[in-house]
Amino acid sequence: MEDVNLLVLATQYMFWVGFVGMAAGTLYFLVERNSLAPEYRSTATVAALVTFVAAIHYYFMKQAVGESGLLSEIDGFPTEIRYIDWLVTTPLLLIKFPLLLGLKGGKGRSLLTKLVIADIIMIIGGYIGESSINLAGGFTQLGLWAYVVGCIAWFYIIYLLFTNVTKAAEDKPAPIRKALLQMRLFILIGWAIYPVGYAVTLFAPGIEVQLVRELIYNFADLINKVGFGLIAFFAVKTMSATQKLKST
Repeated sequence: MEDVNLLVLATQYMFWVGFVGMAAGTLYFLVERNSLAPEYRSTATVAALVTFVAAIHYYFMKQAVGESGLLSEIDGFPTEIRYIDWLVTTPLLLIKFPLLLGLKGGKGRSLLTKLVIADIIMIIGGYIGESSINLAGGFTQLGLWAYVVGCIAWFYIIYLLFTNVTKAAEDKPAPIRKALLQMRLFILIGWAIYPVGYAVTLFAPGIEVQLVRELIYNFADLINKVGFGLIAFFAVKTMSATQKLKST
């Protein structure tokens, strides 16, 4: 009789944690949305959209590695669903930068366009490379070059955030400026977890290594989507409270 594999079991539970965490985040953002000043409510709306879309995808992904902790139950990984999720949610995350900056017109569109195009290149490159790795069970040349392309796109996003966004944030109120600087770190440090997970399977073959990748991705998703949204939310919550005090 096959013994329960603790790594498989941990991965299964982490998919459930991801689903519950995203659902809870969605509920929180929606319930608290009306506590914000009208001009800031879109920030909570976008945060709720991100976690709602992720919750739906995690609901379907949670059965991808079975339910009983057995290695023999695994017949694949939810790569397609995961990358569809990222293709929808990561641009929504990046929208929060021009939203908090209050950029409108040409400046807002220009920044958002650059961020989203780089993000799409990063996601598509990652999907092509990871699919190749999954099929081969380990290292492939396509996987390596797709990894390089994805990392270049990610570095460009970081460049935009640490130049254009940082400069635009200089004259913003302290809560907004602080949130923007913290959100940059999510893209720099939080998003760094994803290439680490990718590299694990690129350079070390085996199904258990792929399970480690899924664990890394699940942990990163929860931190980056819920945590990122909370940083932006509490910034506009502070701004709303300040406006309320001034009006009274």
